[in-house]
Amino acid sequence: MKRKFLAVLTALTVLTMGSMTAFAASPTVGTTEAPVRTQEASTAMTATTTPSAYLSGTTVSAGYKISEVSDTTVQAAAVAVQNNILNDIASIASKLGNKTLAKAAVSSGKQVTASVLTVIDVKPSEAAKDANGNYVVTLSLSDIAEGDAVVVLHYTGNAWETIVPSGVAKGSVTFASASLSPIAVVKLSVATVSQSPKTGSSVPAAAVILVIGIVGTAACGKKYFA
Repeated sequence: MKRKFLAVLTALTVLTMGSMTAFAASPTVGTTEAPVRTQEASTAMTATTTPSAYLSGTTVSAGYKISEVSDTTVQAAAVAVQNNILNDIASIASKLGNKTLAKAAVSSGKQVTASVLTVIDVKPSEAAKDANGNYVVTLSLSDIAEGDAVVVLHYTGNAWETIVPSGVAKGSVTFASASLSPIAVVKLSVATVSQSPKTGSSVPAAAVILVIGIVGTAACGKKYFA
């Protein structure tokens, strides 16, 4: 009787575990890394906002639902923006096919700024995957204009992956992903900044001062001996 009871209990345990939904681990805040050595452009990031503000400013296409993330997820996304995007602008430019970003990456007179437009949790409600095994999602965000350089970050449960959008239009971005969970949408912009003078740039001025000094000394000496 005891053996029969244990067998039934074991079967129920296996059945229960098999029917449980696997939840992805929440992202943790990592540490920022140094940019690639070939990068000349400076970088910056606008301040992030609250999870509730991101949620209220975002709408999603039919078949999906969005919800608020935690403050920790927003912070983790900000670090991912630095490590996955700003630390290698040339790589992102290549993925996006963006010539402006590519030129900025190798110019010390350019600054690339990242703006986190939203960080929200996206889940399918009625939507199904396409023929390629991806969910195709469109997020509506007022701060997007057609032609903007936009990158999507998706937390897979282990790390943040970089997704190139399939479409960027006025007020919306469309992307495809095999799974859904925390999603961050990032817009990149390029600006010209003043360059600090290089170490050797003061040498010509010093040389001019030295020449003036020599000429002045010679003139004074000539006057004296006269």
